[in-house]
Amino acid sequence: MASAKDGLRALGQLIRHRRTAAGLTQDQLGKRAGIVGKYVSEIERGTRDVPFSTLHAIVEDGLALRLDVRFGTAAEGGGRGAKLASPLPRSVELLARAIAELPAERRAAVLAIVRALVRIAG
Repeated sequence: MASAKDGLRALGQLIRHRRTAAGLTQDQLGKRAGIVGKYVSEIERGTRDVPFSTLHAIVEDGLALRLDVRFGTAAEGGGRGAKLASPLPRSVELLARAIAELPAERRAAVLAIVRALVRIAG
């Protein structure tokens, strides 16, 4: 059975992976999420517990991703050895980076439009 420490390390690795894929430094991610870069470093190393509100800010405000929390069994693919999602197509990654660079108010407006378009297309 995985310990809470193992979970924090795995979460930290995932955040680091997504941050580096987005081309962000720890300080840049911290500023976007409203925290300091040193705290991002501690989270990525798995040495600090992460309140849900902070995790939400890191993922949605900092990385411009959607936080999706799921619970499942190892047999459902939620256990050890689960693979990270495949990388985004380059065009989608570039668009996501451009949106993430916008000021918070403009980014929120653009994301609202994108979400509406996805609902319409879906």
